[in-house]
Amino acid sequence: MNIHLVTVVGSHIDLLPHMLRHYRELGIDSLVLNVHLEKYGDPLYESILEVAKTYDAKIGCVFAGKWLQSVNPFLYAQSRDKRPKDWFILADVDEFQVYPRPLRQFLGEMEKAGYDYVEGCVIDRIARDGSFPEVKQEVPLWEQFPLAGMITYPLLGANIQKVVAAKGLVKLGPGQHFARNGIGCPREREYIPVHHFKWFKDLVVRLRKRVEFYKAENESIWAESQRFVDYCETHSGRIDVSDPQLLLVESAKDYVLWDQVKRMVLAHPAAAGRKSA
Repeated sequence: MNIHLVTVVGSHIDLLPHMLRHYRELGIDSLVLNVHLEKYGDPLYESILEVAKTYDAKIGCVFAGKWLQSVNPFLYAQSRDKRPKDWFILADVDEFQVYPRPLRQFLGEMEKAGYDYVEGCVIDRIARDGSFPEVKQEVPLWEQFPLAGMITYPLLGANIQKVVAAKGLVKLGPGQHFARNGIGCPREREYIPVHHFKWFKDLVVRLRKRVEFYKAENESIWAESQRFVDYCETHSGRIDVSDPQLLLVESAKDYVLWDQVKRMVLAHPAAAGRKSA
């Protein structure tokens, strides 16, 4: 059984070394980076190449242009279409999946059961004081962002569902939020936490730019980012870590409230952004 990580890198590489180390440690056979650049000649590409070389990752393809919603599934498909029987771990650069058993054993079980993909949902990781600090390369992210909880859904109203692993034959919706075909492992059997390290330096600046861009493109997704910008403006530029609805607790790789969150999401999938194929 072949297992590959496929991701899309663009705008920054703050998290990329941490991400590649995390997935390399899971025993993945190959790491594939699909690159998005604002324009050809972007110096970001050379920085990505340097990190890729350090972790023996490969460049799958490069796309230069506007980051429209259709670009994401297009880039992910470039690495997968020619390997329909291989397994692919699907993760954005800020998404760190945690499996209940060694990855090869876990996917072997999925293969034997006849499943083509596995799902999970986002668990957000933030700094202890709710601020957005600079990412340090010499300190594990789990220590830099020790609070785990729910930010993406309650504050942004965004989709937290994810297809975390899938065979190459499975067609994905934008953001890997749902599968368009194939047989999925029942969520009641296996559901994977996706630790989400989005909440670092210059986040609000990045989200303001995102709002401006998607408004200009007439894509309604701008509203998610605007909700968080508005929240920060009314909360002294940080996340209120005392808010009980955020379910924030100190966590390493095991989120101690995972069973509670899983039950909540499975009981109310529409509220968490579920979309059927």
